[in-house]
Amino acid sequence: MGRITVGLWQNIARSGMAVKSLGNLIRCSILNISLRSFARSARFQFWKLDSLRYLGKCFHCSICDGNFDRMKPFVGSCSLRGVETDHYTENAICPRCHSDVRQRFIVEFIRHRTDLLTRRQRVLHFAPEMSIYKLLKATDIDYVPADINPSQFVNAVYADITDIPFHEEFDCVISIHVLEHIPDDRKAIREIYRVLKPGGHALLAVPTYGDTTYEDPGLDYAGRQRQYGTGDHLRLNGLDFAEKLKGAGFQVEIVSFEDIPGNYVDRSAKSPHMDSDKYLFYCAKPS
Repeated sequence: MGRITVGLWQNIARSGMAVKSLGNLIRCSILNISLRSFARSARFQFWKLDSLRYLGKCFHCSICDGNFDRMKPFVGSCSLRGVETDHYTENAICPRCHSDVRQRFIVEFIRHRTDLLTRRQRVLHFAPEMSIYKLLKATDIDYVPADINPSQFVNAVYADITDIPFHEEFDCVISIHVLEHIPDDRKAIREIYRVLKPGGHALLAVPTYGDTTYEDPGLDYAGRQRQYGTGDHLRLNGLDFAEKLKGAGFQVEIVSFEDIPGNYVDRSAKSPHMDSDKYLFYCAKPS
């Protein structure tokens, strides 16, 4: 009887420690999210003050609604197809919210070419960009942010884009600069198609360089860095990416800066950085 009592108390003690550990884990997670939120807020306040010296009327940021005489340049270089390439781009980065050309382009497209902000619908968004995340969270849509590290976002779900844990239930799927990181991007595209309702749309973008995709599965990380600009990318996509989308059943419209008017971008700026962010693929699943 004594041994049974001792064993019972040991089990209770272990259960208590497990509950305490779980509680500590939850508190740490909440603290980490709070600290990241505070850091973002402090950073934004600094940018907001610094942006006062850029104020003017030449450029408009569709994300923070700022108007500026000039924007900050994008500064950087990388190796593409083995050639070191300068990506320096004038007037690329918003001085207030630090959005880049790609984010402002996507937001302008959403506002002027879709009904995402005006009609109640269910939207799945992979690896959300913070600017687009905030825009869509502020609407009445049924918004589902998804990531393989969902702790970065409030109410996000864990989802592998090659094995999406949903059925045919979304009106729109958004994936911006994700698919170039996926080994089997064709499988991911099929999954996006599968979870869309008939008549639904996918808003997809990948960095594009020219017309033809270059992919060498034999490259290691260092090799990809030399050929694709970063070892994290698994191919150098071209505009023929549209053919992969059509192969999954999508109807595809290739949209560029030129199709979406506005001074959210410096249209005189020319660089590989601008070219790589110039296009998005607006896909429709037939009804």
